[in-house]
Amino acid sequence: MGLGILLVLVLILAAFVAYFFFDVGADSDTSPVAPVDTGATTPTDPLTGGRVGGATVSSLGYPVTATRNTTRINGSDPVDISLAAALAAYPTTGPGTPPAAVTVVGADDWQSGIVAASFSASPIGSPILLAPSGTLSEDALSVIGQLDPTGSPTTDTTEVFTFGNVAPPGGFEVRAVRGPDPASLAVRAAGLKARLDGNPPDAFVVVSSEDPDFATPAAAWAARSGDPVLFTGRDEAPEATIEFLKQKENSDVPVFVLGPPEAVSAGAYKQLDKVAGSIERVSGSDPAENSVELVRFSSGVFGWNLNDPGHGYTVARADRPMDAIAATALSTVGTWPALLLTDSSDELPETVLNYLLDVKPGFVTDPTRAVVNHVWIIGDESIIDVDQQAVIDDAVELTPVETTNSVP
Repeated sequence: MGLGILLVLVLILAAFVAYFFFDVGADSDTSPVAPVDTGATTPTDPLTGGRVGGATVSSLGYPVTATRNTTRINGSDPVDISLAAALAAYPTTGPGTPPAAVTVVGADDWQSGIVAASFSASPIGSPILLAPSGTLSEDALSVIGQLDPTGSPTTDTTEVFTFGNVAPPGGFEVRAVRGPDPASLAVRAAGLKARLDGNPPDAFVVVSSEDPDFATPAAAWAARSGDPVLFTGRDEAPEATIEFLKQKENSDVPVFVLGPPEAVSAGAYKQLDKVAGSIERVSGSDPAENSVELVRFSSGVFGWNLNDPGHGYTVARADRPMDAIAATALSTVGTWPALLLTDSSDELPETVLNYLLDVKPGFVTDPTRAVVNHVWIIGDESIIDVDQQAVIDDAVELTPVETTNSVP
């Protein structure tokens, strides 16, 4: 494994362990607090109070790698991010249960990545590794060796799943999922997953095959829930998706369309409505708001329904869909983080900031008995800088709640 990736993984693992060492359960005295002013602050040297220079940040690893409430996967390449996320989700340096399988997706193939995310969920539990130009790097092969997938009954003895046009690694039992187009590949993946699970899914998520900014939040949800992702065009639902939804075994499975009419038009929605048992749209006017809407949404067993404190999140760039896909393994374990999107390197969208403030954790008497929020920052400082990280950290910081005792 490359020295750079190894250093990133060591820092991430150390920060992650430290976070969970101090995290404890909920208490009836805890409650959310009202929004507060969370203007960005400039990181300062803890000894001098002066601005932290690049050399100091680099040598200490903080606040870039981690803050009180955030942990960063500090890479600029989605391939490296996928390796770090897989090892953070399935540590191999100590006791634990490795995944039964791993999934390989092309590093530029966001449609296959979103589809493959449902295989990351339990009971299959196959984290995604990205392959540049369709071929796994030496570092990725080393990570697969560390994870040592051996197959299981839930994977039908498959050790490596591949999605799209990628070269399978040698020495493993491989199952390839391919299709002539994204919609066909998604349908074949959904059919395979139903056979492996032994029953239909709780829901289908339909997203645009043309607009990744609005589609990528479905990947984190699919990794959490196992709900398969299907594709539609903006103005027309493809025949492969329509015919799949018409099948008898899928007739009672609810369909949720993620994205506004800008991504999935009213016409395409109407076509899906004619063949779906039930259908509902979850949407926001821009990618950041769209991600928040899915995080807040709940209908039956579908949706994150994160409307109170005590949860995990990932924050990734909306214009870098492969970063979000690379991080999906994080959403299958630990704090089960939901995906929130930011649209620039230096400023958190107001929609996302207001959401984090709305679910900001608080305590009345004892902070050690409170629930906490935690955020994974996906990408290095060129993608999401330290000032934006500081705003996020402050927005989710545990805060004392003032109470007023009334006299009868």
